[in-house]
Amino acid sequence: MTQVKKYDAIIFDLFSTVAIWQADRLPLFQWRGKTSHSTMGILQHSVETLVAEASFETFVDALDSANEKLSARRAAEMKEIPSVERFALALTIAGYPASQQTNDLAQVLSLKHMELLAAAVEIPQAHVDFLSKIHTRYPLALLSNFDHGPTARAILARDGAANFFDPIVISDEHGWRKPHANIFADTLETLHVEAKNALYVGDSVEDDIVGAKGAGLDIAWVNARGADLPEQSLKPDYVISAIPDLSVILLNG
Repeated sequence: MTQVKKYDAIIFDLFSTVAIWQADRLPLFQWRGKTSHSTMGILQHSVETLVAEASFETFVDALDSANEKLSARRAAEMKEIPSVERFALALTIAGYPASQQTNDLAQVLSLKHMELLAAAVEIPQAHVDFLSKIHTRYPLALLSNFDHGPTARAILARDGAANFFDPIVISDEHGWRKPHANIFADTLETLHVEAKNALYVGDSVEDDIVGAKGAGLDIAWVNARGADLPEQSLKPDYVISAIPDLSVILLNG
């Protein structure tokens, strides 16, 4: 990998790029014949205690239904839907009225869920050290899809990476989601950098490769598992297994 151009700014995705999921920190949860690491394995007690008007089974099915509906809406509109709205929809599907009291309960459940998610994410020290090095050479921004901005910011602060990025753009706070061009354009405008002179770094084919290329940025694809690109996919400018690999491009090795 060789340096092909000098970039005026580097923009990073957060999850599975700067921060890495540690799924085994969440318990295994069995549901409808499927087993997965899930916050629901811990949330069950809270749900059974707080969601008095519906059984745990009814609530989990309602949350699955809400996830499906909102996932389709996000894909169609490319607008973010806050986490609290997902839990509020699940409660109404489970039989709760659309009311402030239901919204308050949704907020409690959402925050408990986010607390557990944050505990299952870590920014490796090697990533922090790398960001510290390139921070002295390039303006850095963070641009991420996530449905609860405060949790994303808390992870960055907790693991010592928040001060490297300005701006920090989270879809929950911005409104648009990647791959929509607006969220890239607004981030570039804040940086005062043209798209052709910026490098985006992310792990998602649809959100990051398609999004960055569509907005006119170069893209370094984080492919930690050595996956194949889907047929007909746009090609990334660089392929790396983890963000410290960018040293060859950005720091001349």
